[in-house]
Amino acid sequence: MDANKENSQKAEKDKAKASNKGKNHFNFNSILSLVAFIGIGCIAISLLLTLIFERDSNLSNTFKAVGQVIAYILCIILAFSWVKSRGKSIPWIVCYVVFVVTIVVLFILTI
Repeated sequence: MDANKENSQKAEKDKAKASNKGKNHFNFNSILSLVAFIGIGCIAISLLLTLIFERDSNLSNTFKAVGQVIAYILCIILAFSWVKSRGKSIPWIVCYVVFVVTIVVLFILTI
């Protein structure tokens, strides 16, 4: 009897797992993927508008800037998680901070 009971409980757990797989669950990776998708869309639109308006378009520049910001933010987030996985290694942290500050300052100065 115990074996039948264990088998039925296992079957119920497997059925519950299968039903959960069909549901949409947002996690960190899926959110990053969505943001990356939006970023490449902005860059593609920017390139199209540059072609259509013969390199003279404020709208194209706006989409380009949004795409760049999204790309920079994604890179900064992913680099942070990589540096964090290295533990408390001071050289990696210092390099990360220098790189991020450089990107932010130079991007703001070139807008």
